[in-house]
Amino acid sequence: MKNKQNDASTHVEPTPHFCTERKSKRILIILFLFCMVVLLFPLHSCNGEEENVGKTHDPNKPIMLTDFSPDSGRISEMVLLDGENFGTDPSKIKVFFNAKEAAVIHSTGSRILALVPRLPGDTCTLSVEIGNQRKEYANFFRYKVAATVTTIAGNGNAPADNPDYTVGLDKIQLVPVYIGIDKDFNIFVSLSNNNLLKLNVAENSATVVGTGAQGYNHRCPPIANPLTSVLQTGSEDERDRFCFMDPKTGWIPKLYFIKKWDRGSNSATNKEYDMPGKIHYHCLLCESDGNYYTRYNDGQLVRINPKTWNATIVGMTPSGIAYGLAMHPTHKSELWIAYSNGAGDVSNSICKVDVTDSTVGNDDVRLASFQKLSGATNGAHRDGPLSIAQFNQPRGISFDSDGNLYVGDNQNQCIRIINTNTMMVETMIGIPEQRGFKDGSKDDALFSEPHGIVVDAEGNIFVSDFGNRRIRRIAIE
Repeated sequence: MKNKQNDASTHVEPTPHFCTERKSKRILIILFLFCMVVLLFPLHSCNGEEENVGKTHDPNKPIMLTDFSPDSGRISEMVLLDGENFGTDPSKIKVFFNAKEAAVIHSTGSRILALVPRLPGDTCTLSVEIGNQRKEYANFFRYKVAATVTTIAGNGNAPADNPDYTVGLDKIQLVPVYIGIDKDFNIFVSLSNNNLLKLNVAENSATVVGTGAQGYNHRCPPIANPLTSVLQTGSEDERDRFCFMDPKTGWIPKLYFIKKWDRGSNSATNKEYDMPGKIHYHCLLCESDGNYYTRYNDGQLVRINPKTWNATIVGMTPSGIAYGLAMHPTHKSELWIAYSNGAGDVSNSICKVDVTDSTVGNDDVRLASFQKLSGATNGAHRDGPLSIAQFNQPRGISFDSDGNLYVGDNQNQCIRIINTNTMMVETMIGIPEQRGFKDGSKDDALFSEPHGIVVDAEGNIFVSDFGNRRIRRIAIE
């Protein structure tokens, strides 16, 4: 882990970072691939295709695609793509699994060796691009998620009135609710007793950095500002209050308050919006305009100027509880929302809205950019296209850098992944509707009411497993 040490004068050499194992695996994969390249391509040229070997790509002739194998696989597995007029310079060849570019290792002119990229989507269109030409194979490639879960904190027991957090991560007793992580890989966990813990996995330690007496509430996810790593949260009991925790001051909670309200105006009715109630769990930075945004349970979407702390009601979203909010990493003005149950026609749904567009829709109430993306709202489990996928009380949501959205699907007892390029949903790990506790692979692991979820810069996923009273780590290989 890249966690900063708490005291430089008493520095203890950290245990190896999670990446060490991954790097070792990558080295083994590279060595394996090198051997396979040496073996495969001489054999290939002995199959009566020597005439293609050594030829350069002819831009005046079309690329011809015939077949590829295997037709399914996991990250970093080899795929052989057959055809004609590829040329033999791998640097001039691009291979895509959906929109995700793959590493091209070798080409004979009629066969390309490429590696499956990370999380391109469960059903992939394979395409080859050389110069101005791009062609797609007729068949699909099925991507298999290779995920494993391990427990990093919590012994599964309910905490006493005064829990001891100094006994080591595997022994501490906690009820984790939501979770966050900053650029330095510090993990923050909100607890049901309104404490906020900072976990140092390298040092096997936990430290309280915020309490309810300081204004922190456990239902407010500690979301790190992507530019400053300041933890930002909303509030459950005061409309104008926000809680910020700056790493430069040791994450000591500091309260900020909205100084002035602009109620905004509905462009369809020319009437001012109603003032919101108290509950607003989040405070998110929108990198496209530099403002903070929050959403109140009454439905108001609010923009806050971080310099003046003046607030403007941008418009209305459907009212109801939404524990999960996240800004899209590439479509930076898109706010994605995970509604829980009891939210009318958006119950148990994944939605999105453009925070920079205040246009009102045809119903004269909701923002025109607001979209309900998922299927039926009755609370169930269904994978496939997002438009028909179903969730059951989704809680925390978090994007990785590629735009994959991870969902803590609370009552389905599993972790879901939405590829926002292909708009496909897959159960990444956990057995749907089967509650339990078990570490292991996709086929074995069990969760119990996963609440919070966050993804670090290396693609590791951390889950606050509320029902199991543990913090879990998911690694995708």
